[in-house]
Amino acid sequence: MYAKSFLALDGNGRLTGARTAQTAPYDRYTCHLCGSALQYHPEYQTERPWFEHRHDGLTENGRQHCPYVNPERKETRIIRQLQSYVPDARSLVYQADWHCNGCGTDYHGERYCLTCRTGEYSEERTDGAGRAPEVTVCAY
Repeated sequence: MYAKSFLALDGNGRLTGARTAQTAPYDRYTCHLCGSALQYHPEYQTERPWFEHRHDGLTENGRQHCPYVNPERKETRIIRQLQSYVPDARSLVYQADWHCNGCGTDYHGERYCLTCRTGEYSEERTDGAGRAPEVTVCAY
């Protein structure tokens, strides 16, 4: 089980959201971070579409570094606990402000530096009080 993604590259290589894909689905989608093949779940009944990595379509980079394939341990533990109450619950990738010590890049989003093509050297940026900066994120 991999984390849900709401963004992907469509068959033309354009970034698309899951809701946009619902109106004009393509035959193939790839991860906007690692380039691995994705499966589209249109969810027409619930109007909450999403993408998921396909096990047979993972790139080597995706297998090792993509945050949708390898979510944080803390997140995985919480999702397993939640699944005892909601069996279909799936993890969402944590988004924050990050600093990559590998190349010195600051970025926001998933823990995955687009310059280094890994999240291995990234640390969450915090303010002076040791807290993560407040970020408001909308899942849709």
